Amino acid sequence: MFKSNNVTARIFQRQICTPAPGTSIYSARRFYENIVPSCTIYDVECPDHSFRKFTEDGLYLISFSRNHQDLIIYRPRWPSFSCKEEDCDTHELPPKAKKFEGFFTELYSVSLATSGELICKDFFLYMENNQFGLFATSTAQIHDAPAVGGAVQGVPCVEKITFHLLRMEDGVVLDERVFWSDYVNLAHSMGVFLYDDLLAIVSLRYQRIHILQIRDSGNLVDVRTIGEFCREDDELFLYSSVQASALLKAASGFMLFIML
Repeated sequence: MFKSNNVTARIFQRQICTPAPGTSIYSARRFYENIVPSCTIYDVECPDHSFRKFTEDGLYLISFSRNHQDLIIYRPRWPSFSCKEEDCDTHELPPKAKKFEGFFTELYSVSLATSGELICKDFFLYMENNQFGLFATSTAQIHDAPAVGGAVQGVPCVEKITFHLLRMEDGVVLDERVFWSDYVNLAHSMGVFLYDDLLAIVSLRYQRIHILQIRDSGNLVDVRTIGEFCREDDELFLYSSVQASALLKAASGFMLFIML
């Protein structure tokens, strides 16, 4: 249903309409869409974390511990302090307004990185419909790794890259996917793309695109790998062609032998 952006109309609607049971808090929060903050609070006491970003729906604040081992999720408490415009310069805010906890509530802290791994603080993807978050941890880069197993020469190697699919509501890790001796550009999520429930991971070291599906249950399911072969039956087709060519050469040699 369309809702007016006019503040007067919103106030009038709030006075004459009663929200459904248990939804009054959500109705009050919708009204904040028309309120623009006009005051900046400085020198707020904040925890010693590395803050990443808000999720697109504004429900969660993503942060990491300074050692890049733990994921800390906060939920905004929404506007808690207000005063009349003419009193803003002289009105003293309560002590909680000077503390980070006055605006955010810590939901949980999850240890994602294992021994030798660090959380990539520049990588985060969010599924707003299911409220799933995708995080990544990795070991250090090896710049002079030998190109073996079809790897491209000159591309760095990371011994272990782990993608963690996490339910943002309670911090439960639903699934993980590990890439060994590979290289994926995780900076600003450049090597990983999310479209609806399809996840594409670009392997620069092996020149492959891994396509996965994120199920509603929270499982990461392999869909297709595009690299040496583009379609599912390409390998079988090429193998059949090689066999047919070998048989044709053998038959030609046999016929030549008969003629001689």
